[in-house]
Amino acid sequence: MVEINAALVGENLGWSVEDAVTLSNTNTTHVVCTDAKMVIIETSHTLDVNFGAAEADVTDNDIELPAGLHTFVVPKAVGNATILNYRRASGSSTVVRVVLT
Repeated sequence: MVEINAALVGENLGWSVEDAVTLSNTNTTHVVCTDAKMVIIETSHTLDVNFGAAEADVTDNDIELPAGLHTFVVPKAVGNATILNYRRASGSSTVVRVVLT
């Protein structure tokens, strides 16, 4: 039997937890996820999101996520870089947590 005493940390498991963000206005926030295969988003209120090859503003025509936990496969056909762009879609301050894996 092999005994392992090493702590399991996100970096060793291939995932990275971004800092939680509180969105108090409708400015777009950007997360580089070029090397990620999946992105997990937890949002306290409605959120507009899109993926692009560069930082871009989110519009009302983009994907609108309800409050809750969401998982996406990161699209790779958008260019050499993949950027997640998001903004709050409601009038309330929105807490967003992003995990890249």
